[in-house]
Amino acid sequence: MRAISGQYDLQERHTSLSKLPVFLENRSKGNYEVHLDPALHAGDAVVFTNQSYEADPEIAKWLQTADFRRALSLGIDRNQLNETFWLGVGTPGSLAPAETTPESPGPEWRKKWSVLDPKQANALLDKIGLDKKDSEGYRLRIDGKGRLRLECQSMGAAFINYTQIAEMMKEHWKKIGILVDVKEVEWNLFSVRARANEHQLAVYVADGNEQLFLYPRNALPVDPVLAFQGFPIARWYATEGKQGTPPKDPELIRALELFRSAPGKKVAERRKIAQEIWKILVDNQYIIGTVGLSPAQMGVRIVSKRMGNIPARQINAQHCRTPCSSHPATFFFKA
Repeated sequence: MRAISGQYDLQERHTSLSKLPVFLENRSKGNYEVHLDPALHAGDAVVFTNQSYEADPEIAKWLQTADFRRALSLGIDRNQLNETFWLGVGTPGSLAPAETTPESPGPEWRKKWSVLDPKQANALLDKIGLDKKDSEGYRLRIDGKGRLRLECQSMGAAFINYTQIAEMMKEHWKKIGILVDVKEVEWNLFSVRARANEHQLAVYVADGNEQLFLYPRNALPVDPVLAFQGFPIARWYATEGKQGTPPKDPELIRALELFRSAPGKKVAERRKIAQEIWKILVDNQYIIGTVGLSPAQMGVRIVSKRMGNIPARQINAQHCRTPCSSHPATFFFKA
């Protein structure tokens, strides 16, 4: 309401992409312009799979099985998500960053395991042993304890509505026989549960990872402050094995070893290391991408027409922190 009534000189944070039609409709009345600043990260909303989860051994087993994660990814209708929650301006695909970034592993990795293919998803689930279903079509646990039931933790609307996105994916996964309960919690509880290693799946943003060696926490579990892929793994990595728990997956270990080897390398070699890490991450789907490369995360910019020297588009990234990339000290108010 403050935006469309013209009360902001400049505002980009928490101006939701879902309100874009309203912002555009009221531009003249509010005497402002709307700018869209797409990001280079592909993780506006992703599914983090907890590689340290252990409370339920069978759930832990499937979360740590690559073909199970790939099946979940292949079961998602990203085009529907894009049209519904990104108004069609996002780019569906994997977690791999934009192809224009030097660390991109290549255009084919934007789609690998990241397009809707329920036939292949079902085949993968059958192959790993989840081939028995109940009368409603849901897959059964192999330990004989009934229906396989996962829990996905989400947070309420922040930049975009993670819970509604998770609920739509729940319907997608139902079609491949996987039941997922979506549990919305507020941010503090979201973080506390994750640090206690209690979550199975978590839907949240994974921004900043287009600069893998500058902001890696949303790609690799290396930062004990924020590691939804597994806080015990991040503590293990950060303390060089003195605390925490190492990952069981040799491919994740290889990615972490590659990451640790990069400091001190020349730029070209470091970029090759990043590309190899991205191939591992996308192939194994530890973090399942949905839609990104959009203005959804702090990229819908409302600017009063009273302001001068405002760029039409600015960098939208963690390492620049909007609107710093536009040098606010050079902005001015028109007479």
